[in-house]
Amino acid sequence: MDFAAFLADCRAQWPEFDDPRSLARSTRPANRRLADYPKQIRGMATENKLMLLNLAVAHLAPNEVYVEVGCYRGLSLVCAAAGNPHAPIYACDNFSQFKASADLLRRTLAEYTPPGQVQFFDLDFRDFLLNAPWQPARIGVYFYDGGHSFADQYEGLKYVLPSLADDALVIIDDTNKRNVRSANRLFAAGVAGFEQVLDLRTPRNHSPTWWNGIQLYRVRRPGAAATLDGDPLGYRVRRFLWDDIFLRARHAWRARRHQLKSRLGRKPT
Repeated sequence: MDFAAFLADCRAQWPEFDDPRSLARSTRPANRRLADYPKQIRGMATENKLMLLNLAVAHLAPNEVYVEVGCYRGLSLVCAAAGNPHAPIYACDNFSQFKASADLLRRTLAEYTPPGQVQFFDLDFRDFLLNAPWQPARIGVYFYDGGHSFADQYEGLKYVLPSLADDALVIIDDTNKRNVRSANRLFAAGVAGFEQVLDLRTPRNHSPTWWNGIQLYRVRRPGAAATLDGDPLGYRVRRFLWDDIFLRARHAWRARRHQLKSRLGRKPT
């Protein structure tokens, strides 16, 4: 992608773009052309994030595509496509979380995007990325908003790596989460040319600025397809700590809390 032009457009939308602390508090871009979409399509994104995706897709190079993992009801896909009718878009979701469906998503795409622009696949992201239906094109912009366990997050980067263009942008959502940040940090440390360019945290989830945090990475490498040979010991240790211990403990705590609320809410017989 044309990374320099993308940055120039970002600076025009957010004059504070080069000051991450100020940018993290920004509530909206200068141009409000996407402001109505969140009112029309239920989603989990702010106007800032939607504009960021839109600007990135606008600067895809020839023979590059935009790929999105985790679509929910299609808000981010619609805004990525808005004003970019010639940008090829590929996306996947298996709807294992939240209340949505492939039929609902396809209806949204049919209403808001040009016919055939978005190729959607009802698949687990690993199968989707391994099948790489966009080939022989390369991925110029990749947006990951799929499962956020440590393993999911790390593998969402690992499986896409061979398909990235020689100069690509990777955008990762929900980066307030510590396990997400840990996976991103480990992956970037092990892959040459995988450079963080922006890290925006928010005070809470559903923040009106950048929702639940976002990170941007620029990936630059030689023309030969990159691969990651095996998983480092650090990956196995962190996966065990985050997914087998922390995540299970959190799920168990939530289940107990739900049971307690249900008991307290019961009417006496």
